[in-house]
Amino acid sequence: MNMGTPVNPEGLPHWSNTAMFSHKLEGRRRRQQGFWLFFREDCGRCDGSGFVENILADVTSVKREEAYGGFRPDVLLERGNKPTIWLEFTHTSPPSESKLAYCASRGIDVFELDGSQRPLDSFVRKAHISPRNCREQRRRRLNELWERMEDLDDPVIGIREDFRSPMRKHREREEFWVDVEEKRKVVENGMLCCARCDRPFAGQDRQFSVSYILSHSSSGACGEVPFCRECSFEVHGGWDGVYPEDADSWGLHEGCDTCEPFLTEYRLKLDKASQRRTLLMPESYGSRLVQEPEHRPQEYIVGDRSVSRDELQSILMMFKYILVTVPPPVSLTKMMLKEVDRIEKAVQYANNMRDWDWLEGIGESYVPEEDAPDTTRGDKFLCPKRWWPMLPPCPLTTI
Repeated sequence: MNMGTPVNPEGLPHWSNTAMFSHKLEGRRRRQQGFWLFFREDCGRCDGSGFVENILADVTSVKREEAYGGFRPDVLLERGNKPTIWLEFTHTSPPSESKLAYCASRGIDVFELDGSQRPLDSFVRKAHISPRNCREQRRRRLNELWERMEDLDDPVIGIREDFRSPMRKHREREEFWVDVEEKRKVVENGMLCCARCDRPFAGQDRQFSVSYILSHSSSGACGEVPFCRECSFEVHGGWDGVYPEDADSWGLHEGCDTCEPFLTEYRLKLDKASQRRTLLMPESYGSRLVQEPEHRPQEYIVGDRSVSRDELQSILMMFKYILVTVPPPVSLTKMMLKEVDRIEKAVQYANNMRDWDWLEGIGESYVPEEDAPDTTRGDKFLCPKRWWPMLPPCPLTTI
């Protein structure tokens, strides 16, 4: 069956591969998700070896069978003022010599994908890397990072978002548990009561639950006051949205000098929250409110070294490659892949598009829970030598 034109005939397998692959890449580009390819070929000016690359890095648009320089690549990836990337689906015949020569002279890399597979299952048959785009330095860096992990007793891979010093973390942790213990004793002795109903908080088997609200006090002791769950629920409207007569008396007061710092902090939080947009997405049970991810400072770590975003992502993909091709016991494989995915999804600006618009990228379409941005605060690390006492060989040397 010809899915093309009389001048440019196209078989169904080739057409479906091209259409579905370009659609998948465009969806991942819009959502700021990467797409990694493994390949061996080099630029012809270095020794070469295996390499892994996010082909959507810096990509501004994905075009299917777009005319370019007298040729028509199956999928063309535009990258602003950088050379494009071409993807060619081949089954029986490779790209022409004239096409490859044109691309090599203009810094365009061509990835030849196996067109005989089912749509989206294609792999790189051959990569034609322009001499301008040698990967040797980046390849050497990834190998060095892997060797460094092999030398360490307990290397880590992941994202640091908590930039407090170890001493500060320890001090704050100790202060937290001292405060918890003091409150536990007060609760057990029946000395802590709800500020509204004056009932003591119940503590059973050394377990207790105390909530606090910010409230104004005529004595000037404005701030947090203990509230039982029932009273807190009631003064916030309960199930029916009916507020008790004293509801207004339990909030902070405008014009109070002691309340003002709390009110200022609250306004800043509201203002920050209002800048993050939300969309109502359909779910099987109704709908779900999806909020724009909060942009936070991130540091990327491999072994014991700070690395670039691209290097962290490449190392994560190398671990995925190992887990899929030479997996440990099945029970561990799923857990490991889940951890790698968790860190991969938490990387902000995965495709290096800092002007990325979240609302435009998500659109009005459904976002599965597993694809929702990871908004969990704090560090995210995995420790590979707790999986393998000896790390497997660097996959770039075995591809």
